[in-house]
Amino acid sequence: MKNTLLTNSLLVLLTVLTAASCTKYNISGTSSLEGVDGHMLYLKGISNDEIVNLDSCEVVHGKFKFSGSLDSIQVVTLCIDNDPILPVVLEDGEVIVELNEQRQQCKGTPLNDTLSAFNKRYEILMQQFDDLTHQQSQAIMNGDDMDAVNQRLAEMEHKLVEEEDRMISTFISENFNNCLGPYVFQLATSAYPYPMLTPWIDALMTKATDTFKNSPYIKEYMSMAKQNQDIMTGVAEPQQQLPPATGMLPQGPDKMPPPPTPNELAKPME
Repeated sequence: MKNTLLTNSLLVLLTVLTAASCTKYNISGTSSLEGVDGHMLYLKGISNDEIVNLDSCEVVHGKFKFSGSLDSIQVVTLCIDNDPILPVVLEDGEVIVELNEQRQQCKGTPLNDTLSAFNKRYEILMQQFDDLTHQQSQAIMNGDDMDAVNQRLAEMEHKLVEEEDRMISTFISENFNNCLGPYVFQLATSAYPYPMLTPWIDALMTKATDTFKNSPYIKEYMSMAKQNQDIMTGVAEPQQQLPPATGMLPQGPDKMPPPPTPNELAKPME
């Protein structure tokens, strides 16, 4: 699952959970990114299976503000024009967004703080993955025994992959009953060539709550993954080619790209 969260796909990674009452959000943001002043910012989400602009505002003197109400708590994507910047949870409370060359982050409310903390932990893990490549390059320059070096790095990578699996599975489990669990599951499965069942997904679903299982993306993913598994094991006859993962969500030239992954969130804007 190492590359799952790092691959840029054409999926629109937006998860919607229906809340019991109206959600009122207030977002205050600052930006010191070059060239952003005067541009429009958009909160893009899903409505009736279509990608829509839920709200918009202009960046004026490095500041911007959104406010409104919805009938659901949603993970949406903050975009500059049509370029995705970061995911934002629209929930009750005062949300603070900070955009600068060092980081782009969203905080101030419980779910946004939770997602921000996960992003930071994931960033650290990805830096450890990157360091393995640096160590390999350094070993080549030093003329080290590459068989021994590669074996050591492979063992280190295996441990990091296991840690990543635990981090993602634990986070999803801790957020089964809110929008973050389905959202990160969606990120974690977005690069698969088609919906499939893997050991970590099987283990996750054995303890998943009904709220998680019944969220729209999870229901569709699991249904298609089981169908694909039956086809591959010969239990069912294929009616058509295995449907790609990208077929589950709106896509195409008129659709926006996905929000950045946790690792990409840590990178400065170009």
